[in-house]
Amino acid sequence: MSYLASVVMLAVLSPIPWPFRTVYFQAYKPPVEARAGYVATGTLIRQDAKNLILNTEPCSSDREKQVVIFHAPFSTKPAPDAACSNGSKFPQVTVTQG
Repeated sequence: MSYLASVVMLAVLSPIPWPFRTVYFQAYKPPVEARAGYVATGTLIRQDAKNLILNTEPCSSDREKQVVIFHAPFSTKPAPDAACSNGSKFPQVTVTQG
């Protein structure tokens, strides 16, 4: 039996109730490495002289957020604040990979 078939079988036969099974088996989104010309807008997680880390989905949960990593050279400019459905606002920047 293949690995994929055994994972599917375990998921189906698992004692975890169905609504929670989909949440349990979701994985975090891997970070995106920006390439030349890549542009993204989001909240700043960390910045130093060589790297900038950006969260492009600030209103999402930790499991759903998308992180983009920029390496020098890159340029930044201010962007409008992100307004979330729960009423919170986050400052954003637009980053362009050089």
